[in-house]
Amino acid sequence: MNQTHRINRTLLYGEGLFETLRVYRGRQVPLLEAHCRRMARGAEFFRFPFSPSAFRRAVEEGLLGISEETEARLRVTLEVWGEEGPTETRFVAHSAPLRGTDEGEREGVRLIRAPFARSSGSPLLAFKTTNYFENSHTRQWARLQGYDDALFFNERAEITETTTANLFLIRGRNLVTPPVSAGLLPGIARGVVLSCAQGQGLVPEQRPVTAADLQGADEILLSNAVIEVVPVREIAGIFAGRCPFDRAGALRAAYREQVFAGRTP
Repeated sequence: MNQTHRINRTLLYGEGLFETLRVYRGRQVPLLEAHCRRMARGAEFFRFPFSPSAFRRAVEEGLLGISEETEARLRVTLEVWGEEGPTETRFVAHSAPLRGTDEGEREGVRLIRAPFARSSGSPLLAFKTTNYFENSHTRQWARLQGYDDALFFNERAEITETTTANLFLIRGRNLVTPPVSAGLLPGIARGVVLSCAQGQGLVPEQRPVTAADLQGADEILLSNAVIEVVPVREIAGIFAGRCPFDRAGALRAAYREQVFAGRTP
């Protein structure tokens, strides 16, 4: 391709996909194939060229820079290039040591309602795209208010997700999470947590969730493939939780057992 017409569409337009994998000690990445499948689905939807084998190679190359004695996060980005549309792609991998999850596991995280609503009809929300400024800006805003993250609501005042994680609430024997139709990313960890529910004596349920639902919850928790399962200590003006977060802890243990057993949705 003529270099003068070679346009990085990821840089200019936010067109691209990424996956962030948790790397366990010994350079183990038990959810590798699940991440590969999700990126492949996104690439098919947006018509980006995609190679599963090239994705796996990018992960393997990224793992070389991670010590076997540490845990890390590994981000693999699918950059998109082309003049009039996506004609070629390349993978870029970045890693960083994993820190800060233990405190969240013990103490719980604090959330605040995002200052604007999201549109449930946006097709971008169902995929992990590099068009991520809305998320990063809102997370920075939440931290300036003294919170860990922000909780999004949609135009119907239904809860969707935080800037980085899916949300669950436990009420009695029910484990409830918002449906994808609310406008959210169907996280890999979300699927694992739902599949763990019955083994913990919980009934999984995907349905619209409002602030009133959160007010009556026994526990609220967040999930993604890096943090696994973390309890929520506070949602400003809506919910206050108390340590110990026994059910979140039990789900976290079940999550890890299932992931390492290779039983992923």
